[in-house]
Amino acid sequence: YAVGGDEQPWIHNAEISLSASEKDVLIQAAYRQIFHEQHTLESYRQPFLESQFLAGQITTQDFIGALATSDAFKRLNFESNNNYRFVQICIQRILGL
Repeated sequence: YAVGGDEQPWIHNAEISLSASEKDVLIQAAYRQIFHEQHTLESYRQPFLESQFLAGQITTQDFIGALATSDAFKRLNFESNNNYRFVQICIQRILGL
């Protein structure tokens, strides 16, 4: 996962152990990418998932997948779009294409 910065992107590698501040940055970047919002709304937040990720109980891939299958994501994207648009949104936001 690439987390964009001001000067150069930060590449997440599963082999590198992340510090708590780096995990916080990754969480914010995941919300920005999945929900396509600059500022994370409180209704999008998933505190239980965040705590599991910060504790190392789930991987980055699991965290991203759980955000993409959350009720907030479904409500925001699936319920307000047709099937073709929803698939396009998923490809753009989850796969980053």
